[in-house]
Amino acid sequence: MMTVLMRRLLITVVLMSAPSVCVASGGGADAQSPAAVKESLRHFSLFNVLVSHDAEHHLKEQIVGTSSAFAKTLVDGDDFISTVHLTHVFWAGLAFLLVLSLAFVARGALVKDEDAGVLPTRKFGPLLFFEVIVGAVYNLMKDMMGAKDAKRYLPIVGTLGVYIFIMNVFALMPFGTPATDNFNTNIGMGLTVFFVTHYAGIRANGVGHHVGHLMGPVLALAPLIFVLEVVGHLVRPLSLSLRLMGNMTGDHNVLFEFLYFKIPLLPLPVMFLGLLVCVVQTVVFVMLSSVYIAQAIGDGGHGEAHH
Repeated sequence: MMTVLMRRLLITVVLMSAPSVCVASGGGADAQSPAAVKESLRHFSLFNVLVSHDAEHHLKEQIVGTSSAFAKTLVDGDDFISTVHLTHVFWAGLAFLLVLSLAFVARGALVKDEDAGVLPTRKFGPLLFFEVIVGAVYNLMKDMMGAKDAKRYLPIVGTLGVYIFIMNVFALMPFGTPATDNFNTNIGMGLTVFFVTHYAGIRANGVGHHVGHLMGPVLALAPLIFVLEVVGHLVRPLSLSLRLMGNMTGDHNVLFEFLYFKIPLLPLPVMFLGLLVCVVQTVVFVMLSSVYIAQAIGDGGHGEAHH
């Protein structure tokens, strides 16, 4: 990890020494201003090296051409082509491919050696990586909802945990950017947790009891409680998404500001804190997801959910 952090520091210092490389395509006096240079460097990543500005612009034109619904952004209503950047899509896709590759390698190790997964792994690799994360997630879920339901929902929650952790850690790599600092990436995962939560509640308790729980125990207050419960459940995916986005955006910006000072070794403590943020935000997302599912399952008072 020290090697990775040092490489990022050195490469970024080189970029700071030659900012014109990053803004040459912008042109104009404003593009060469210190503020424009700094903002360009803030969003610079491997995506900008592999995909030119013209290629990204052409790709966005093709996306808009498929449907007029893509012409404007959903929340702000801004022009899609001029305001939206596809960097987070690139890094989210790269994280997906990396998770898939690691999973195939780990599965190959399990197939090759019948003792793999039973005896402790001596060397760090994909199998040990999954053992640590998936084991921690399973123990967390088992304490909340019991072993049976933990095994049932571990694939989705565990996969989200691995996926989010890898996207977060990309922020510490040279030319890396965390896809989780974008709301569009996070809301997809938040909505996944939302639908899984209600599926789990309906599966465990039935539609009638699951909906009835949203109305509370007092019949006279049922309409008010129902509205509050619905709003609370709808806010959950937003809360998961905004919390992750805010923390990763803040961490990335703080690290950038320290790198922009151009003082060797100064950003190292922030980088180590950044690694801690990556881990903590993964744990928070997984823990809250497990809590929501456990609450939905436990609404019926099933004993397994409390063991």
